[in-house]
Amino acid sequence: MKRILLATVAVAMFAGLGTANAGNKVVVDQWGTNNGAAAVQQGYHNKIVVKQRGRDNFGRGWQTGYRNKVLIEQAGARNSAMTEQRGDDNLAVTGQQGRNLTANTYQSGYGNIAGTAQIGNGSRATTDQVGVNNTSGIIQVGNGQDAHVVQSGNGNISVVIQGGF
Repeated sequence: MKRILLATVAVAMFAGLGTANAGNKVVVDQWGTNNGAAAVQQGYHNKIVVKQRGRDNFGRGWQTGYRNKVLIEQAGARNSAMTEQRGDDNLAVTGQQGRNLTANTYQSGYGNIAGTAQIGNGSRATTDQVGVNNTSGIIQVGNGQDAHVVQSGNGNISVVIQGGF
């Protein structure tokens, strides 16, 4: 533990040697037990927010480019949300409440918007968008729902709404 802490301090010191003002921001709020969050950003004026309540939840945001935003909110147990964005001005929002929910969002290009909302247990949602100004929304309520959206090109719009128990 002492070595890890020392290594972290050393990396932080060396990282601060150069002047950089990328304006990137990461916010992590966690309540509960064994929740995990990871954020990687390269570029300028990007923002990742991960909020978790419960236990054993995991949220990850990864983005390169400019002015991208990720919001992940999870409540419950054993939920997983991962978002990857490449390009500029992309927005991804994921909200999950329940157990064993999985949401993955991948966006590449410019001006893409993806939203995923899941309430229930054991559901999965994947959004994969490549291009410019694509929009996707997935809403799943109930148990065992499965939605996968793939969009390539420009100006595509998709909406998936599912419910059932």
